[in-house]
Amino acid sequence: MINPLVRIVTLLVIAAFTPTFTAIARDPGSDSAKAPLKVFILAGQSNMEGHAEIRTFDYIGKDPATAALLKEMRNPDGTPRVCDEVWMSYLTGPYDGSANGEGLGKLTAGFGARGDQPTKAGGKIGPEFTFGIYMEKELKEPILIIKTAWGGRSLNTEFRPPSAGPYKLPKQIQDEWDKNPQGAHGIPKLEDRKKWQEDKDAASSVFYRMMVEHVKKVLADPARVCPAYNPKQGYELAGFVWLQGFNDLVDGQTYPNGNYDEYSRLLTHFIRDVRKDLSAPKMPFVIGVLGVDGEKNVNFRKAMAAPAAMPEFKGNVVAVDTAPFWDRDIEAAEPKQGEYNEIVGTAHTLKPDGTLDTERKWDKFWKPIGKPLPEERSWRFVTVDATETKDKLKEFTDRRFRDIVLPAGMENWYLPDFDDSKWTAGKAPIGKGVWNHSGVTLDNYSSIWAKQEFLLMRSTFEVDNLDYDSYRIAILARQGFHVYLNGNKIHTYIWWLDKPQYRSIVLDKGRTQYLKKGKNVLAVYANDQYSPNSPEHFAALDAWLEGITKADQEKLDLALKEVLSPKDREALKGASNGGYHYFGSAKIFAQMGKAFAEANLKLIKK
Repeated sequence: MINPLVRIVTLLVIAAFTPTFTAIARDPGSDSAKAPLKVFILAGQSNMEGHAEIRTFDYIGKDPATAALLKEMRNPDGTPRVCDEVWMSYLTGPYDGSANGEGLGKLTAGFGARGDQPTKAGGKIGPEFTFGIYMEKELKEPILIIKTAWGGRSLNTEFRPPSAGPYKLPKQIQDEWDKNPQGAHGIPKLEDRKKWQEDKDAASSVFYRMMVEHVKKVLADPARVCPAYNPKQGYELAGFVWLQGFNDLVDGQTYPNGNYDEYSRLLTHFIRDVRKDLSAPKMPFVIGVLGVDGEKNVNFRKAMAAPAAMPEFKGNVVAVDTAPFWDRDIEAAEPKQGEYNEIVGTAHTLKPDGTLDTERKWDKFWKPIGKPLPEERSWRFVTVDATETKDKLKEFTDRRFRDIVLPAGMENWYLPDFDDSKWTAGKAPIGKGVWNHSGVTLDNYSSIWAKQEFLLMRSTFEVDNLDYDSYRIAILARQGFHVYLNGNKIHTYIWWLDKPQYRSIVLDKGRTQYLKKGKNVLAVYANDQYSPNSPEHFAALDAWLEGITKADQEKLDLALKEVLSPKDREALKGASNGGYHYFGSAKIFAQMGKAFAEANLKLIKK
């Protein structure tokens, strides 16, 4: 129940922000006769944020069908265009909205996804860029765009329209819950369900309210954002563009068996509510129908578009299908890119029994550096635990890889002249426990990693040939690590990768400068733990350096064209993110923005 006083105050606030819709005839010679400032609202989740990097612009010009679009987006010198008469207010922030910030300025590239720095240009675009460009081109007057977008937000919860009522489980899902009072996968126990509903209610409409509150804040003082605003002419809410849907598309709890009728109902309430809350009963509304995966997801796309066909929305709501902008060439190349990355990112693979696979055809081009050969090389190693309270792993959420205070006398353990004669000697891999993953079982190690969490290992090798053009580290490691060459850190990895294979880490000249003819010392620091409560700890560590000549690199590149063709590589230049973000392709986002503008303009002119 809403407190009556709160309701009254809310109504007064809404009244204070009521937009001006006075129709004024234009007379170029009279400032007082100019039309109201046109304001457009863009809202949604991560695809409205926009994940297309500026570097993908060139790809737009390679297609005759979109080349003209690129010319509108760029200055003659190739830099992104800045719209002289389009101003932006962009509210965004982390997924939870805890650190929202407002980006302001004339419309240009950079008003796309911004992550945890919402006030700073992020080098990406969403649909706002070409939306504003084409609005400016057609209207030839000042324009204000208010954009609010956050990734990972659903219409059924975070953007839930208030008039839709509280979230309720579909009958089919509720029946499943009723059959499982003790809980099951994805189903809370009976005694926890009241709390579940309270949490759901608390999360409901939060981002809807953030969106509306920000629009009202901007409209309370439009000149703060748009210097061209003239209070005498006022403003009009000339359009609302909604681009959202992925979190609802994959929500089988809210929409069981691919039945998305509830989305249609929620979106209908959403349109009514934003018009009511912004006092704009006939505000043009554009539904950007989610086109991820192209023409697939038919039921969901129909549900998104359905409100546009309702009699009450005739002439002022339109659905724009974004599926036609899906790029088939990028789609075809993406899985090949994954295979290619796996090949070039893997120095060596292991057989199911954990032994080195010497038959992998991609490995013959790179050669091990130094003698003895890696499989014959001796290591000196020691294991230690964290002793300082601040270094100890306390919870699962703590850093998996971290630097600790080492025992006295071991501070310079990685330097070439460090005395490791009292350390254990043995061959690599050095490991513990059973590492069973990806069809490989590692449990028979050349040397045993003791019970302590951290491993420090050093090896000496002699180099007489440095006639290679590129160098890499081949490393087997489950957790994070530091790698040192002749006392210089040449690589750090701070996360984990549960793939029992030797990774390929190509080194730049800044790091290969430490490799020399004669005696070299390679040192590695790593840890074994995933969490302090793991039932068993398992890990393995091995590393060596390899080189490749220019001639062999050319042979390898030629072989890799079987995996990723020149056509595929060209297509991937137009992508910068995952498929659920339209591949982070400026070509796709630019076409969407233009289509949204054209649809909105038609509604304005009706």
